[in-house]
Amino acid sequence: MNRERIAILGAGGFIGSHLVPALLAQRDCDIEAIDLTFDKLSNTDARLHRSLASVDQPGLLEEITARCSTVVSLTALCNPSLYNTRPLDVIDANYTDLVPLVRLCAARGVRLVHFSTCEVYGRLALDAGGHRTSTMNEESTGLFLGSVDRERWTYACAKQLLERVIWAHGAHGGLDFTIIRPFNVIGPRMDFVPGIDGEGLPRVLASFMNALLRGEPLLLVGGGGQRRSFISIDDFVGAIVRVIERPSACRRQILNVGNPDNEVSIRELAEAIASVYAARVAGARRAVFREVTAEQLYGTGYDDSEQRIPDVSKARSILSWMPTTTLPQMLPAIVDDYVARYAPCFDAERVVLPHAAWSSGP
Repeated sequence: MNRERIAILGAGGFIGSHLVPALLAQRDCDIEAIDLTFDKLSNTDARLHRSLASVDQPGLLEEITARCSTVVSLTALCNPSLYNTRPLDVIDANYTDLVPLVRLCAARGVRLVHFSTCEVYGRLALDAGGHRTSTMNEESTGLFLGSVDRERWTYACAKQLLERVIWAHGAHGGLDFTIIRPFNVIGPRMDFVPGIDGEGLPRVLASFMNALLRGEPLLLVGGGGQRRSFISIDDFVGAIVRVIERPSACRRQILNVGNPDNEVSIRELAEAIASVYAARVAGARRAVFREVTAEQLYGTGYDDSEQRIPDVSKARSILSWMPTTTLPQMLPAIVDDYVARYAPCFDAERVVLPHAAWSSGP
């Protein structure tokens, strides 16, 4: 009997590099991994088939949907520094290039597990009448984005529109889909360090680690008062594996996947990771924090959410799942991973990881 065949678009990225080995460990399946690089995905399982390709490569999506029963779509441009500096690329990567995938999955009866974003909820948690609520809920929270000149919302708008296309194909064309809205997933192998394996500004946690490794100030937009809820990559992947394992329960569902118990301000995150870094890295400099404006860091057209706390009651019920990892439990492995990967690129006298910590990474 032929094994289940799953395609994962964006398999070489942060989430994909954790999801692929988890699926291979828990399911008897073949995985077609598609991405532009696989530097983070070191798995050598014979059931893993890598393809170096972009989703807009002619014929690629047709081939994948012809031989796979499930497509997991992770591919995106999801770096806030790009939303208002490369808005057209962001719109194409998160909407235009993926509409053909949705149409093909609908036409061929292929299940689509699509990763959207918590940013579709916009600046605040508001109900349909515009009243403030404590959490963001899949059914009752409105989607309130900033004005058109606030180009930071190009990402959220593109993601929201693709959600609506997927939903319409499900409601009117029979598409079997599940939409995932991740809330600030963090863990080892997240993002890049500028000038070493990427350019520009990485997301917030990677930016803080870059600053610590270089002995530079940790930059806090507006003082870092924005609040986020962080979930560990292990808890997150555990939920996604269950989504794939439960197609009937998850059919045509939109699921928040996050950890509301790990809600902190960006400044609190910076202070926490700096404290862990100081405790685990010999000779670490004392962290310095510096307030900057959004325009200084990201340029004109930037905007932000004040707070994001997910309501995950639906995911808990459908998946029989609950996130359990606290922020203090997550951070040591993240620090160890960054230092192990990047410390050799910096002055050895400034960044020296204790021998015990070198073996404690993922």
